Amino acid sequence: MNWLPHALCLVFFAQIIAQAQLNRAIDIRTLSYEHSLEKLPVDLTATVGFVEGSSTVFVQDATAGTHLHFKPGRADLRVGDLVRVKGITTAGLYFPGVDVAELQILGHEAPPVAEPATYEDLASGRFHYQRVLVEGLGRTLTRLDENRSLLRLAMDSRVIEVRVDSPPESAPDVVDARLRITALAAGGINDRRQLVFPYLRVTDWNDIAITQSAGTPKSLPVTSVATFLRFGVADEARHRVRIRGAVLAAFHDGRIFLRDSTPAPPPREKPKDETTRPPQSPSVAIRLTTPSNLTPGHLAEITGFPVMDGFSASLADALVLSTNTAALPPATNVSLKEFQDGSHDADLVRLSTPVVLNDFFRTSDGFELSFTCSGISIRAFLPQDSQPSLETGSSCRLTGICLVEASTDKGFHSQAERASLLLRTTDDIQVLSTAPFWDARRFIIAIAILGCVILLTLFWITQQRRQITRLERRVARQATLDERQRIAREFHDTLEQELTGLSLRLDAATTRPLEDKARSLLETSRSLVSRIQSEARNLVSDLRDTGHTATLSEALHILASRAPEGIAIKLDISPAPPIPPHVTHHLRMIAQEAVTNALKHACASEVTLHLSSTPTLLTLRITDNGRGFAAGTETLGKPGHFGCVGIRERVRKIGAGAEWQSSAGKGTSVIVTLPLTST
Repeated sequence: MNWLPHALCLVFFAQIIAQAQLNRAIDIRTLSYEHSLEKLPVDLTATVGFVEGSSTVFVQDATAGTHLHFKPGRADLRVGDLVRVKGITTAGLYFPGVDVAELQILGHEAPPVAEPATYEDLASGRFHYQRVLVEGLGRTLTRLDENRSLLRLAMDSRVIEVRVDSPPESAPDVVDARLRITALAAGGINDRRQLVFPYLRVTDWNDIAITQSAGTPKSLPVTSVATFLRFGVADEARHRVRIRGAVLAAFHDGRIFLRDSTPAPPPREKPKDETTRPPQSPSVAIRLTTPSNLTPGHLAEITGFPVMDGFSASLADALVLSTNTAALPPATNVSLKEFQDGSHDADLVRLSTPVVLNDFFRTSDGFELSFTCSGISIRAFLPQDSQPSLETGSSCRLTGICLVEASTDKGFHSQAERASLLLRTTDDIQVLSTAPFWDARRFIIAIAILGCVILLTLFWITQQRRQITRLERRVARQATLDERQRIAREFHDTLEQELTGLSLRLDAATTRPLEDKARSLLETSRSLVSRIQSEARNLVSDLRDTGHTATLSEALHILASRAPEGIAIKLDISPAPPIPPHVTHHLRMIAQEAVTNALKHACASEVTLHLSSTPTLLTLRITDNGRGFAAGTETLGKPGHFGCVGIRERVRKIGAGAEWQSSAGKGTSVIVTLPLTST
């Protein structure tokens, strides 16, 4: 009895495995993309519905359809084979399928039942990769590649591709025939796993049944274009029609425009309260299946399928049955209002009102031209590769095919809203007058050039002014230098020589026997002359020393080094920011004058020069230990004394301030403050 628990466990695990395996097509089909990547086990029994080479097969069971993939491929499967498939899930391009590990053919039976489908069913992917049954009207049959055909099938108002794995030579007469097709629903899939457009796959022509045969094109009655797609002939309008008329324009892409030569049916009875509407042109736009050698003036018979194209019915998938040469049809003269009201859609017209060319540019199909007429913009298209030799601003008269581009609904009535012209060649543009020379573009260019000239002139004037300013400064510096040197020469040759002579006479006088009082006076005079002579030499040196502009700190050091014997000049100098040379000169002369006054009038034995600064203020202080004076009155100037007056004049020149602090017996301080922003 020990085997019973083991047997129960095996049965239990077998049930779990059976429940985990996917054994219905609908279960595989409805897996999410993420779950399909988990490579879930599959054990599926289904019938082959379509074989795509040796590596892909489409199968169906009673629930839905899915796709199988083989590695390596196998070529022994046929439509109708009943197979048992074991494998794992794969994501697929659109929905999940099966990577086959093991396949067993159980037998052969009828193919899976095809589900009736509409175009909307196919576009929604409802029956994707399943056999479907569709009905429609054959439109065109062309070769897809060497051994396959492409049948375009009209399903009501939509057209779908049917790709047949057989050449078109073996096909029945399917164009304009009512067809019932059994096919595999497929389509183009993008990288986002979306169905871009549906199409059908057919194994051979046996899956296409003709339910209503097509008549020969030349057996069709000649129809007026005015009757296309009218009420009462809805079913017949889907079939081909035959028309006859004069070719107005023909283009290399298969588009032609034809003016119908068949009389239109009599108009319906017009209600009394209905407004008069312009007569409609008997012209139609036609799209040929293949380009032809038609040219304007040909009288042609054409067969095609009426379709609604924009504002008016046109012929699609058309064929030329016969052609004859005829006279070139004239263009219809229309006003701007008639051009825009839609009554001449697809007709060859000539605008009676001249237009003005605004611009033109290249497009993928040729050139687009922009015109203006009475304040209204008009677009024209010229399908040619060479650039037209036109000048913007020219007045032109246009001839071309009228194309209604947009329409609007007013109640139950659709009215044209905007129209354009399709030009056949540049001959359709008649230049009435060329553009005036001074158009907006040239005027803007001229203004731009004039502006550049003015800017260059202003720049040149600015540079000349700077050059003149530099020359003026150079001339002023040279004149100052010359004047300083002249003064130095005169000073040296006159005053200094005279002082030297006076000093020699005083030296000679002291050698003679004199009274003590006279000798003391002579020695004092000799000392005074020596000091005056030293000051004169220093002045001459300052006048000539122009090769190096000393800083204020350097100038104060030089001033201290020239102090007379017996006088102590102390320096208390902190780093100061650079200041202009003329300001440095005035401050040095102020310091020298203050030192001279301290020695000459205050009988000082010690002078201190203090220099300090802040980011906004520079301070120069000259302090002595002399006898002091009344600063409030003595600094305003007295006859024969100009030192303090000179200091005041200098500080005014450089935008500084000067202050004297002094009292009897306690020395004097001269404080000069200079705002740095004013330098």
